[in-house]
Amino acid sequence: MKVGAWALLQFTILAAGMLPDAAATDNYPPLDRYSFAQDGVEREFFVYAPEGASSEMPVVLAIHGYTSTATGFAAFHDLREHASEHGYIVVFPQGTHFVSENAEGPYRVTSWNLLGNAKPDTAAGPQCIEGADRYPCPPECGRCGRCTWASCHDDLAYFDTLIDMVASTYRTDRNRYYALGMSNGGMMTLRLGCERSLLFAAIAPIAAQMPEGYLCRPDVLLPMLHLSGGKDDVVRPDGKPSEDGFLYESVDDTTAAWALALECEGGPQPWETELSRDAGFTCSAYGQCAAGENAVILCSDPDETHNWPARRPGGAWPTCVTSQQVETLPEQRLCEPRLETGPHRGMDVIWEFFERFERKADRSSSAN
Repeated sequence: MKVGAWALLQFTILAAGMLPDAAATDNYPPLDRYSFAQDGVEREFFVYAPEGASSEMPVVLAIHGYTSTATGFAAFHDLREHASEHGYIVVFPQGTHFVSENAEGPYRVTSWNLLGNAKPDTAAGPQCIEGADRYPCPPECGRCGRCTWASCHDDLAYFDTLIDMVASTYRTDRNRYYALGMSNGGMMTLRLGCERSLLFAAIAPIAAQMPEGYLCRPDVLLPMLHLSGGKDDVVRPDGKPSEDGFLYESVDDTTAAWALALECEGGPQPWETELSRDAGFTCSAYGQCAAGENAVILCSDPDETHNWPARRPGGAWPTCVTSQQVETLPEQRLCEPRLETGPHRGMDVIWEFFERFERKADRSSSAN
């Protein structure tokens, strides 16, 4: 979400006078771009499909955070090499956006609809404390409460259309669709897991919880791996007010609610694999779940802040755009040329988890 939100916005604005030539970003592997109209708004997304696929492939939705972009997220985290190595298609959705302005000049805000923070204060109470930072009001929301910052567009309908388009365009395994997201994108991942749980085999929110009062759980037996940073003060994992004064559910409450829905009888207990140990994670898992053993896992990097744990990318910035998206988001900074980024241990842990699960014919949960 507000991944040091104002710092990112200032970075984007201050960089405006030193944009690289668009051709400088052409060393990023090309993505397939798709767009469609929804409620009078053009929506887009990007797809990377490894070459030479001879069978139906799994699909991973990789959802960007607040103020970030689809191609910037793709460039920053460079999941394409991982997708080629492990044999899956990766989809980069784009949140809705609008141009706002401050003393430094115009900038573009991107976000996903999270219900709580996209509305004025509701019966669930405000999602921020007195004196919290104020964020630009998305124009489609109309009247904004003091805690408003996220989109009010129909993102569930957007993902319904996106998934249908991907399934009809590529050779995919419909029983192996997965979703992950960072920050605001991780919150959207949780919402998809709760309200579109039949579409996915497993999910992985990263540095993300739902706004306070909007804790949810899936309608079916949908496994979840949750990644967080122990020193994250932007979306705090412990449920205390974040540095900007906003409130989120705790990771413990989120995973406990998920474990209840998945009918887990054991846990949480210490858990690790060779990959999680190499990544430096401290993990716990719920066992004896109806969805499978250790189907709800919480991993934390004790020293990480508001980042994707065990990922040290280089060369790009999540708010940038590559040359493929510059016409859609002209205010955004162009991504720097691609650099070697090294191992992606954070994604290795997620993929090891995803590979264990596929959609079942009957995944209903008696807990709902």
